[in-house]
Amino acid sequence: MNTIINFPDTNTYGDADFTCTLQRAGYFNNDGAIVEVPNTHFVVRDDNGVAFKPIGKDYQLVQHPDAFKTAERIIKQSSLKTEDMKRDFAISHDGARAFATYTFPLHRESVGLNDDIELQLLVRNSVDGSMRFCIEFGALRLACLNGMTALSSIGSFKRKHSKYLNINDAVEKLPDAVSIYNDSIETYKKFRLKTISDSDAIVIIADATATANHQKFIKSKLTEVNGDVEHLLWFSEMSRAYQLKDVWKEYKTYKRDLGPNLWALYNAMTGWATHHDVYKESSRNNLVAIQNDRRTSVHKTAEKMMLPLLEVA
Repeated sequence: MNTIINFPDTNTYGDADFTCTLQRAGYFNNDGAIVEVPNTHFVVRDDNGVAFKPIGKDYQLVQHPDAFKTAERIIKQSSLKTEDMKRDFAISHDGARAFATYTFPLHRESVGLNDDIELQLLVRNSVDGSMRFCIEFGALRLACLNGMTALSSIGSFKRKHSKYLNINDAVEKLPDAVSIYNDSIETYKKFRLKTISDSDAIVIIADATATANHQKFIKSKLTEVNGDVEHLLWFSEMSRAYQLKDVWKEYKTYKRDLGPNLWALYNAMTGWATHHDVYKESSRNNLVAIQNDRRTSVHKTAEKMMLPLLEVA
């Protein structure tokens, strides 16, 4: 039987351990009088008074601690082995967005020789409507500490902050974590066996990182350069494709170590999403949110372009 750990109710969520209240919105008119804006509120932090952008009447506020407690209910009711479980919490945008990662060292599995991963539960929430409430299963590759999400829609619960949101639904709708984790492991093993060309790799990378114009240019020029990606990236049209070039550089390293396969490509993208720095110094305080957006983009690309390749003989 799983050993259930005790989750303290207070002072456990780091910088995300605060609550907010809804305050009526208004403005000063030309006569200096306050005019209330109907059906509009500001979300205001209770601890420091920071006000986030206004929200409408149908907005459903979910407090960060409540989001994390919901995830912990899922953990408690699951078959997860929680001994030595690790918890990490972070915020961005002055606390408007919060993120939690629960890692389970006793759920360590091998994808290949000297290539182990550990199960993770990922939680994200916003109090200003800028990001959906989400709980999803993922994995941590220990060789490089790349964070990955489960390559299955059944491994996540995502909802907008509308009046219909009930975060407790996640407890019932998310199936057992271990079975989802095992399915992902089998997919990762198949990734190792699926060889890909450089042309395939750069198109997939572009889908996750590049603008629509860059994607179109790549597809139009690959035949002209005979699949020579290094040549392709020297074109002036690609001069500002910084993210794509960074992931391609990562892929060359992973390809050398793991071979020209989907596993190397997936790790190049998740490595960039997990570890790469910001591109603008002004974005540094929101790095955790940027990394989350990158991982979400990689996840979508993997489901749309990488998983179908496993079905091709």
